[in-house]
Amino acid sequence: MIEDDADARENLRDILELEDYTVEVAGTAEEALGRDDWSRYDAIILDRQLPDANADLVLPILRRNAPQAAVIVVTGHADLQGAIEALREGAVDYILKPLSVEALTASLIRVTQRRRLALAKERSEAAFRNLVEAAECLILILDPDLRVAYFSPFAEELTGFSAADATGRRLSELFPPCDGRPSLDQELAKSFDAGPIQGIEYPVDCKLGHECWTVWNARPLTDPDGRKSILAVGQDITKVKQAQERALQAERLAAIGQMVTGLAHESRNALQRAQACLEMLALAVKDRPEALDLIQRLQNAQDHLHFLYEDVQGYAAPIVLKRADCELSEIWRDAWSQLEPVRKGRSAELIDGEAVQASRRAFVDRFRLAQVFRNILENSLAACDDPVRIEITTEDDSIDGCDVVRIVVRDDGPGLSVEQIDRVFDPFYTTKARGTGLGLAIARRIVDAHCGRIVAEKSTRPGAVFSIILPKGNI
Repeated sequence: MIEDDADARENLRDILELEDYTVEVAGTAEEALGRDDWSRYDAIILDRQLPDANADLVLPILRRNAPQAAVIVVTGHADLQGAIEALREGAVDYILKPLSVEALTASLIRVTQRRRLALAKERSEAAFRNLVEAAECLILILDPDLRVAYFSPFAEELTGFSAADATGRRLSELFPPCDGRPSLDQELAKSFDAGPIQGIEYPVDCKLGHECWTVWNARPLTDPDGRKSILAVGQDITKVKQAQERALQAERLAAIGQMVTGLAHESRNALQRAQACLEMLALAVKDRPEALDLIQRLQNAQDHLHFLYEDVQGYAAPIVLKRADCELSEIWRDAWSQLEPVRKGRSAELIDGEAVQASRRAFVDRFRLAQVFRNILENSLAACDDPVRIEITTEDDSIDGCDVVRIVVRDDGPGLSVEQIDRVFDPFYTTKARGTGLGLAIARRIVDAHCGRIVAEKSTRPGAVFSIILPKGNI
């Protein structure tokens, strides 16, 4: 209470303390403004005319020092303009003297109620904010023009767009539609007319360059002014989609495997009969080199057909991993030693780069991962002219909170074209004169089964580059 009349000040103080208010007093503006504990006060009763200042000067300072406190101006002059100015400067009430205790306590009760409501609102908003910020889902609010008004922290983390990037923009700008489907904001806007909607599946191209599959629920909101907006909540279902695709692919491969197994079984007898006939024919025409050459070509074609059956069977077979804690460098060196017959008579070197000096271990299937390295290394040997130099480097990394190891295999050959980078893992795609084109497709299936990733990368230097990312733990 800032009041220059000592009797009035003490009388009011006694009355308010009887009402359970804690009251501190000052007789001048200088005395009041010399305080440094403004956060303690919920209300300030200010006499409009003080010996050293008036409310017009003091009120703005009080509002700066104690923005949370309600200021009640009391005055002995019925001055309409003064009341207007006080209210304009932030006073919550303007009471005339002689001061009515009832009027003052009624004003303080209103202040208390407003304060309680404000605190309750702050707590509610804080609880909502904590809930929203902790939720592992995309939470968006779209304004009536379908522009982003709120973009949750998880949405920032998943998409790579900051809240500042997203706010004020339409979702169609952030996530352009593809495959002729309507934009995401058009899908969510249906809730304006239809009410709450659920289960909108939508692919989102993130700023970081990867695609996420999301499923959205949306409902309309109406603010106190009648303006409508949309609350949209999206779940990241990328892993679910990938699991569904893997299951579907496994079913398809199982069907292919059964078919090829049956075909190989039925064909084996025919191939054996053909082989026996070719051997007999070779004996009959052993004095005719041209005929023997044709017979040899037929035998090579039969061998290739048999190899093709086995390769397709291997690709279609289900991959069952037997994981163990392994030193990765030992695996690719084993794979390199298995290629000794292929390297015989050639100048070829496998180099562990500087980054491989430290031990790199992971929980993997040693046999299956050796297949991956063997396929990559064999492709490099086939593509490169002597002397062949293949370098392997590794580094530790973390992706989505998971510790991984990144393995890079680089050769010094002609490298891969843009088309080859896009298609090198496609089944039956090959640039070799001989081969089924299933080696790298099988390698990808093995790495995928480890919950890892294998890609062919563009390089500024000559040569092909393959990058393998594997989780270290047992996933």
